[in-house]
Amino acid sequence: MTADSLNGLTVLVTRPQGMGEDLVKAIESRGGAVLLLPAIAIEPLQPDTSELAELATLPAGGLAIFASRNAVAWGARFLPQPRPRIAAIGPSTAHALAELGLTPDIRPTGFTTEDLLQQPEFENLAGVRVFILRGEDGRAELAAGLKARGARVRYLDVYRRKPAPLDPARRKEILALWAAGEIDIYTATSADVFRHLCTLLGPEGEPLLRNTPLVTVSERVLQTVKQWGHDATRLLADGPDGESLATAIARWHAGEHPDTTGGTG
Repeated sequence: MTADSLNGLTVLVTRPQGMGEDLVKAIESRGGAVLLLPAIAIEPLQPDTSELAELATLPAGGLAIFASRNAVAWGARFLPQPRPRIAAIGPSTAHALAELGLTPDIRPTGFTTEDLLQQPEFENLAGVRVFILRGEDGRAELAAGLKARGARVRYLDVYRRKPAPLDPARRKEILALWAAGEIDIYTATSADVFRHLCTLLGPEGEPLLRNTPLVTVSERVLQTVKQWGHDATRLLADGPDGESLATAIARWHAGEHPDTTGGTG
């Protein structure tokens, strides 16, 4: 078996519908099998008129930060013209902006809030107006970091996450396959994904979720699942893209790092 092979593995992919194609392709190209179970659904939000009016006055020296691909999909249309400076959290967000002809002015090499805050353009933001386009109830760390540097920060919530619908027959099928040992590892790329996956599968799914290896992209998710009681291998991929996730799984499958995060599986 080669180091990048996933032959014999079945991966439960839990990303929202329409957002996991790159991961599916990366898994299948390595010989793995995929079961799809979207744990969350994305629903657009219409910002208040007052919020949009304030965004419309954002000057060219202001800053609009897109927190995710979904923020681009549902929020790029609200940018004023001439547009302010634009920043993207992560390569996939930057790529989504570029596809719309909106090349980010600030683009960190990493994919976290911390990576963005380390950019030299953020060393002194005294008096700079900043809008963060994000999902409803997103994390507050970015705004706190910007305010600490003197920025005047506002949120623009342009979408919300909610549990994805799951047909009872499909739920029964997934649980049966999992109980029979047909699912080897699952993805949980955000804390919301993990929480909603628990909700979708209910009490019957708890022992399966607890005792099956998972792969994620965030230290915060690792802490969330550990505190919940996850008791198997927990893998941390180098990035949120499909290739990085599939590579982490393949390395684990090849025995290169059977347990990177302190699980017992």
